[in-house]
Amino acid sequence: METDLQIIVKGMGDEPGQCIANMLAAILRAVVAAEVPLDLRRMHRLVAASDFKGELAELSTLTASGNPITHTQEDYAIAVAQVLLLPRGSEIEILPVFNANALIPLTQDPKSEPFAWILHLVHHEFCHVHDDNKKLDAMPEVWLRHCYTGKDMFIRPLAEACWSEYAANRLSANSAPKAAIAAMGDSFSEALKRTKTQIDSEIRSYRLHRDLDKIMGIFKRHGEFLPKSASYVLGYMDGVEEPLDKLNMDEALNGSYFKASWEAMHSALQNMWEIYPGGWKNLAVYDGLARAMEDFYAAMGLILSTSEDGGAYVHIPLTLD
Repeated sequence: METDLQIIVKGMGDEPGQCIANMLAAILRAVVAAEVPLDLRRMHRLVAASDFKGELAELSTLTASGNPITHTQEDYAIAVAQVLLLPRGSEIEILPVFNANALIPLTQDPKSEPFAWILHLVHHEFCHVHDDNKKLDAMPEVWLRHCYTGKDMFIRPLAEACWSEYAANRLSANSAPKAAIAAMGDSFSEALKRTKTQIDSEIRSYRLHRDLDKIMGIFKRHGEFLPKSASYVLGYMDGVEEPLDKLNMDEALNGSYFKASWEAMHSALQNMWEIYPGGWKNLAVYDGLARAMEDFYAAMGLILSTSEDGGAYVHIPLTLD
């Protein structure tokens, strides 16, 4: 952990703000003093802001690209934290940003369920910091410097996101309340129910508007949530070593359109974990997971390929329905 680390709480008032800062400091001390400590290097500050969206917009100006930092904000999922990688001179700063309103349970009874949920949330985000450090150490010449082309521009960022959530949940599973694990299972099950129907409907609409950018944007926004959600669940499964039936999801998954993707993802993620982080030498470590993501796109009706000029080509076959 960096010696100059600052904990910054914005927009919460003096007393609750100080209480949140004190609890975040206590959690930090606990995770670095654990039997298997988290690697929190490159984290020079931690921000909790009541205006989470506004804070991300402000921090967007500090990124190398200057592009807006986006976060999930859907009816079925709303992000309350994000870990950013920002330039810091010639180095990289890893900056966790929290919605301070979501941290209010840290000011309440430490024995309560809401406190346990938010404690786990904070632990999960610190595990992202740990994972980012390991990736930066393992691939210093390519991490954050790679630019995907062709079909890889769709499947490899998704593979990276899936690994990130799997690793963070596997690392933080020991702090996860049973109710939080069950809630994540429910979120995955709901995504499993709605996603294929929603994407099939969007493909039918595509036949009329023929706007490829539009349907790919919709798929990125809604379709990709399913494998990301699966990654959370798989991280819990492997972290707490509970089989699928113990998480009450085997019935929904078995025989579903996503079963093959689930199995391919799980195999790829476990293979990555077995050599993590010392065996990670380059981006080829993501190859198996990227293939699983390409197959997922295909199962949803979007066949990806790379054209001779290096561009991405998307084929959307006609179906009987």
